[in-house]
Amino acid sequence: MNAFLTELGKNLAGRWAAVLALPAAVFVAVVTAALVLGPSHALDLTLLRTRVTAVSTGPALVWTAVGFLAASTAVGLAVTALGEAVIGSWGATGAGLGRPFTALRHRRWHRAAARADTAIRAVLADPDDRRTKATARRAVLRRDAICETEPNCPTWAGDRLRAVADRVRHGTGLDLTTTWPRLWLVLPDAARAEVTAVQERCAAAARTPVWGVAYLVVGAYWWPALVPALWLLSLSPRRIRRSVDVYADLVEASVDMHGRDVAHQLGFEPTGRLTPEIGARMTEAFEKRPRRQ
Repeated sequence: MNAFLTELGKNLAGRWAAVLALPAAVFVAVVTAALVLGPSHALDLTLLRTRVTAVSTGPALVWTAVGFLAASTAVGLAVTALGEAVIGSWGATGAGLGRPFTALRHRRWHRAAARADTAIRAVLADPDDRRTKATARRAVLRRDAICETEPNCPTWAGDRLRAVADRVRHGTGLDLTTTWPRLWLVLPDAARAEVTAVQERCAAAARTPVWGVAYLVVGAYWWPALVPALWLLSLSPRRIRRSVDVYADLVEASVDMHGRDVAHQLGFEPTGRLTPEIGARMTEAFEKRPRRQ
């Protein structure tokens, strides 16, 4: 799962400038305003205009521009690295720093699952009661909002992608981690472009909480920065869920639509849908291990 998740962070490693130039410049501008105004003159626009005018004329302008660009570059690279770290944390197992978060989600899911089971039994006992049906529907939605299956990762995103990997293995016998690089080679250009675009959306969503925390740190000194901080932190869970949900569906659809193409490339000839038996043999071939007798 971790190897599969790293695909989300690969595309932007060398393209940070195109994606992060504006957000990084805005952040550096906010930090500059915080340092110039300080907490005692947080909204003194006249003072800010005076200080900016003082460094925007003569030789100081060149050094100011160079420093601003250098700071923006450093911020962009740092946020890119931290965004990839966020992506890596999605698929962490129950060990290490992710253990308490996994345990917390595990307890929440079991409590929600127990309430959902109770509500479903009430529906079965009285199928004509609309109120009972509505209660059961809400209980199931609350359970699934935590995780579709029993949690095994510290985050919803990790479990969402794990569920895809589990469905692919159970339905086709394929191991998604070893299958994905081969599948990528046979995907049509249009499909690759769509997957790449969604990967970039996931990477952008993973950077949203990083920006939020960065603004929060600045806000501890200059309170106006708390406004974007709180907005980004409240926005980040929804952005991550939406982008990862689309990515997971797209990955599963890619396997469904083009898994047989990979089988044909390996010399298998499935006459219908890709069966778990053929998928298991393909996985053995991918992993370079002898077939079990």
